[in-house]
Amino acid sequence: MPPSVEFVGPAANGPQVFRRAQIETFMKKFKWSKGSDSPAYMIIHNRVYDIRDLIDEHPGGAVILTHVGRDGSDAFDAFHPESTSEVLADYYVGDLAPEDIIQSNEEFPKRIRKLKEEFLAMGLYESNKLFFATQFGILLTLAAVSLSIMALFSTNIPMLLVSAALMGLFWQQCGWLSHDFLHHAVFRNRDMNNLVGYLLGGVFQGFSVSWWKDKHNTHHAQPNVHGEDPDIDTMPLLAWSEHALDLWSTVTPETVSGEPVARWFVPRQAILYFPILAVARVSWAIQSALYVTPLWVKPTSYPIPTLEQLSVALHWLWYFGALVTFLSPVHAVLYFAASQAFAGLFLATVFSLNHNGMAILSQDEADRTDFYTKQILTGRDVNPGLFMNWFCGGLNFQIEHHLFPMMPRHSYSQVQPIIKGLCTEYQIPYHSTGFWSGTAEVLVRLKEIGDLAYKMQQAKKNE
Repeated sequence: MPPSVEFVGPAANGPQVFRRAQIETFMKKFKWSKGSDSPAYMIIHNRVYDIRDLIDEHPGGAVILTHVGRDGSDAFDAFHPESTSEVLADYYVGDLAPEDIIQSNEEFPKRIRKLKEEFLAMGLYESNKLFFATQFGILLTLAAVSLSIMALFSTNIPMLLVSAALMGLFWQQCGWLSHDFLHHAVFRNRDMNNLVGYLLGGVFQGFSVSWWKDKHNTHHAQPNVHGEDPDIDTMPLLAWSEHALDLWSTVTPETVSGEPVARWFVPRQAILYFPILAVARVSWAIQSALYVTPLWVKPTSYPIPTLEQLSVALHWLWYFGALVTFLSPVHAVLYFAASQAFAGLFLATVFSLNHNGMAILSQDEADRTDFYTKQILTGRDVNPGLFMNWFCGGLNFQIEHHLFPMMPRHSYSQVQPIIKGLCTEYQIPYHSTGFWSGTAEVLVRLKEIGDLAYKMQQAKKNE
């Protein structure tokens, strides 16, 4: 039997009336889980929705869970076209009490919302199809050159390493371009975007689209929020903040010894950072392969399309097919290791700059920070340039991307100075740096946390 909803009071001749604080308290007490028949309340634009029947059908994945019991207005607007409001209407259960209605007194979020309307009117959300066709052509060229070198110089190790580096760059750029399509920044038709995503992300790169959406969309909703952002959930290998060191602050010396991986890696994480990145793609590929099978326990029951499963299988078919066709077993193993390592480094060195080493928020801090300010405080831009924009796939405009995730990347250069000026006006820290100086910031932060972990270990041992 579902828990009673004592705080909901029917209006005289209208919808039910909810209190904001009571919704939050109720959802903390009756946290949604699979199989639960209790309500799953979410507030969007001062209306209350019970989305329990939407969770398992949500095309965007588990990101919907990040705002259960919370106000998801700005997150909803950032990720959805206006037409989605018609779908949401099916889950409407009532309104907030008049005293809880947000009057948008916070000027900064109001300005960002207004800017989005202006950018839409300026056409900055309209994608340049020639731009994306050019990016697609560059991808195919990288793959063709890489495979040609593999075939022509199948026993020449230096040339095979060149081929492997180009293959790694091909996979990296597939990641950025699939990112554009899966954020629905290219076509207005979402099915078309997803279809191209299966090709770029699945067939070309070997990553599951659903796995990526679950992970990436949740990151967008709660960037650098401890316990909620999967991109900073990298223990026991890497710890990005003091929050992650609860392992040492709450356990006894005996139980610390039961965590040998974290105990060894975290104090040395600044030194081990790049070797870890080199194997990152292999880890993601394995996760993707498992995700499209029944072996993976998924946060929601949204079914994996057969086409997506086929796309991941086709990736390994063409990749291993090329290795077997052109290379001896020894050279194939070398090529596999090198290409995966190059791809991991090319991918991870870019997206680790986006947020790693920036502020990590507790869940309480995140709840007290408006959606847009949270995106800015936790993001880092990398100074633009023709090569940097291409190599980073537009993600060097990370702050702008998080504010306007469905905007095509070629518009961010026009948006950046406007956002910088607005942040200056409202005294909100906006961080932009060079590629190498940003990488140094990441390493410095890793060392700070690693040194703290070592001191905590030693203190526990001496107790």
